[in-house]
Amino acid sequence: MMRRFSRRMFGSLLLSTLAVPAVQAAQRVWDVIVVGAGGAGLSAAVSAAEAGAKVLLLEKMPHIGGNTRISGGFYACVDLVRQKRQGIEDNEQLFLSQMLESGGGHANPKLAAILVHNATPALKWLEKLGMRFQPTVSEAYGSRWPRSHKPLMPNGEGYIRTLSTAAVKLGVIIKTSTPVTTLLTDNDGRVCGVQIAENNIRKNIFSKRGVIVASGGFGANPAMIARYAPQFSGLTTNNMPGSTGEMLLAAQKAGAELVDMEDVLCNPGLPPGRVMRARFHMLVDQFILVDQTGRRFIREDASRAAVTRAILALPGKVAYTIIDSKGMKNLSILMQKEAVLAVESGDAWTADTIEDLARLMKLPAANLQATIDDYNTGMKTGQDPLGKVAPRGDFSLDHPPYWACFAGMSIHYTMGGIRINELAQAMRADGRPVAGLWAAGEATGGIHGKERLGGNGINDAVVFGRIAGQQAARDL
Repeated sequence: MMRRFSRRMFGSLLLSTLAVPAVQAAQRVWDVIVVGAGGAGLSAAVSAAEAGAKVLLLEKMPHIGGNTRISGGFYACVDLVRQKRQGIEDNEQLFLSQMLESGGGHANPKLAAILVHNATPALKWLEKLGMRFQPTVSEAYGSRWPRSHKPLMPNGEGYIRTLSTAAVKLGVIIKTSTPVTTLLTDNDGRVCGVQIAENNIRKNIFSKRGVIVASGGFGANPAMIARYAPQFSGLTTNNMPGSTGEMLLAAQKAGAELVDMEDVLCNPGLPPGRVMRARFHMLVDQFILVDQTGRRFIREDASRAAVTRAILALPGKVAYTIIDSKGMKNLSILMQKEAVLAVESGDAWTADTIEDLARLMKLPAANLQATIDDYNTGMKTGQDPLGKVAPRGDFSLDHPPYWACFAGMSIHYTMGGIRINELAQAMRADGRPVAGLWAAGEATGGIHGKERLGGNGINDAVVFGRIAGQQAARDL
């Protein structure tokens, strides 16, 4: 009965509650409890269930999916089949070196190597579960190399549908609207369960093996941003409302060390006071950034940290992103809908000519036209004025209508979190693991360092979610 019910629930793109009565969840002793039902938590739950564990997956929000669901959906990994067809050379050594360079010397080399090495098998695992990707790869914003896989379904919806369907088939119980307030420990300090809040009543749920924290970061918690990364206070966020970080503090209270909490990754987004985000920056080869004079000020394939610094140094801390109809067609259907809504709210503009676009944006038309002309010449000759690498194919901005939106900086990903080892075990400051506690996804810190490559969020969630689930289910 539960299985038939759950499949009906997953028939909609907007996934709803997969819940069991609170008494049923509270009375059972589970093998593994997973906190957070985004990409990392679902990967952990499925992997633990594949290993034979009885798994309870708890989500504090009314719907599953977390930030994975609203993400751009890009998944970075070496894929010699797709890349060879496109004439792209790639290997794990190059991927790892770019990841470590991006991290500014702060990434954990062992964890980074695990991510790089396991990202391709994890992609194949997803495909085996039913996930489908486009036949080509691209260079997502901030990824520095064309190895990003784009799902056929819009944004991150495909990951959530695929993984949640697999979880239900394996008998995982998913309970939404169930915030975890505390990690329970026994007399030896081992994490042995969680305390939940339900209808203003606190209940304890126990697990034989332990708990996996996969509840995401704290990008939607202004108080934690102010405490740990005050330089980013006041910026908007593109995180889901559930990204508030309380489980990081609960893990710390249980003995885990938090690392890199001061590092925050930003993406082009809404300036303060604007209401509707448009995501025209997703594919590096299909957009440009201009300032209030209508001129480019940084190469669009620069590091995300460099773009962040450059935009925050502009008057008003705001720039503009411009694409043409080719770029619009390559956005997901949900991002195209966002763009239309942003035009309606005055947060984006569209016009058939650059002159008309400049008028709507209140930018100098002659400057913007000259900027577009120079950029198009650079793309065709391979000599971009700012040094942007011209990709194969026609990526000039010359197919009307043209689209533009505000590009302030929004908090996208908090780099810090629970320190883990190669087995995804939460670690104490003295180097010992916290018995019974694992972590995965944005709830962890130390994997990426100061900056995360584009396309390295979902692969991180899946790779370390799988490791955490497999390790938590061992020896059952």
